[in-house]
Amino acid sequence: MRYDKPLYFVSNVDKHYDAELGEWVQGQTSRVKKFANITAMSENRQQLIFGDVSNKRLIVRLQRVYHEPYDLLEIDGKSYQADIEHVTSDSLSLVVVANG
Repeated sequence: MRYDKPLYFVSNVDKHYDAELGEWVQGQTSRVKKFANITAMSENRQQLIFGDVSNKRLIVRLQRVYHEPYDLLEIDGKSYQADIEHVTSDSLSLVVVANG
């Protein structure tokens, strides 16, 4: 298995609620680059796990666990949210869904 596709863990640092403005104020965006094995999820497995089929789901496998908090993942310029996260003693597997 090759871990050759780049992805970015994106997090909004210092995001806070401003009571005077009545809205969330964005801080800086942090992007951490990692390499992973990224594959599309099969239709049979999607039907079994989720009860539907979507071409927006991917499986992301990392050799090492990423411990830092993150808001989304960026793969090939598209943003994805983690749907399922499976952590073993030394690796991390994610099922991610494209935003939008």
